[in-house]
Amino acid sequence: MKRTILLLFVSLIINSLKAQTDSERLNEVMQAATDANIFNGVALVARHDSILLFKGYGWRDYEQKIPHDTNSVFQIGSVTKTFTATVILWLQEQHQLNIQDKLSKYFPKYRYADKITIKNLLTHTSGIYNFTDAHYLADLAEKPFRQTDFWNYIADKPLGFPPDSMHSYSNSNYMILGYIIEKVSGKPYEQMVREVIFDKAGMTHSGFDYAHLSSPYKSVGYDALNETTHQRARISDSSATYAAGAIYTTAGDLYRWNLALYGNKIVSQASLEEAFTPYKGTYGYGWYIEQPPGMKFVAHNGGIWGFQAHFKRILQDHGCIILLRNEMLGFEDYALSLHRIIQHDPNYYIPRKSISIPADSLSAYVGEYQLAGKPAFKASVTVREGNLYIAWTNFAPEQVFAEKKDWFFFKSYNSQIEYTRNEKGGISGFVAHNGKQEFPYEKIR
Repeated sequence: MKRTILLLFVSLIINSLKAQTDSERLNEVMQAATDANIFNGVALVARHDSILLFKGYGWRDYEQKIPHDTNSVFQIGSVTKTFTATVILWLQEQHQLNIQDKLSKYFPKYRYADKITIKNLLTHTSGIYNFTDAHYLADLAEKPFRQTDFWNYIADKPLGFPPDSMHSYSNSNYMILGYIIEKVSGKPYEQMVREVIFDKAGMTHSGFDYAHLSSPYKSVGYDALNETTHQRARISDSSATYAAGAIYTTAGDLYRWNLALYGNKIVSQASLEEAFTPYKGTYGYGWYIEQPPGMKFVAHNGGIWGFQAHFKRILQDHGCIILLRNEMLGFEDYALSLHRIIQHDPNYYIPRKSISIPADSLSAYVGEYQLAGKPAFKASVTVREGNLYIAWTNFAPEQVFAEKKDWFFFKSYNSQIEYTRNEKGGISGFVAHNGKQEFPYEKIR
């Protein structure tokens, strides 16, 4: 018995140290992204239903110098679609609709309604025109947008393709799903999301009308936010984004939504498995699906004026990655690093700030290189469309990004290239830095 208890105690210590190490690595990545001005927001990362990182970075309100903390509230744009799709599945489980129903059952006046099913709307296979076009963004998104406005907007637009023939993302699909939810339930869409999901999941800091939200934790959205520029973004009217993108929330509330899904608190496991099955592409019912060998990830990103959201769930590990930000930059590179860390993959990228180098200056680095003392290991450096690429022996070319003169880095893993020069100032080789290891390459032509 004593030996069993001792082994258990040692195991707990090892697991604790391992989690702590992962937490430090996750924070290192996010702090580096913040320092490089490519992240400003809140990050939450969990594995096995245990939170490894939950922290705010940068500014909730730059002008007032209010920093982010874990209470910050953000708009999440199209991550709203994960909620809309789940309410549809809940209504199906209550036998109030069937996803094979034709749209004509609910909106017979729409001229293509008899060709389109609810499933086509869920999976973006309807062919319906995407109403969030340039005119909508320029003139309509900040104003109240009624259901009649929507139907009038798409009434004369032809289908982009025959329904159920292919996938093409369209916000119109999820606007219509919201209208179906209202017609079937007899309640406003927002009330249904609260009753079916928010209340059951314990999401007490979530809602819809961000323009009129009064909260000390409300984040200011920025079109640009860096060392020299801070430009506030417009705020869309929640009726104009509606079931396709109106929800605001916190990282903590999104994590509660994640846990509610794992606990089957909203819909059955059978409904979730159907939702997490790709249909004519990589999209299911409100989720993008990735299926590498032996694994399955479901995710959705969201982008709306001044805000971006990344919500990814690693099903087999009960993992979750949430990145909420109040500025408009991409985050796929360091989001992948977070994923690799919680999957115990050491090949992850630590963000660095890149600079622009003229294409004619990049030509100096072009050539063939050889690892010192090991002629079988070579590297070919080329320029493509103004970007520098390195191809190692038997590997495809990878782009490298300039951090400063003669210093480049990869975004697919944590490695840097430091070019060396001869007495005349010409490139003589480079040193590949991989963690604490250094590999000197000589230029051979």
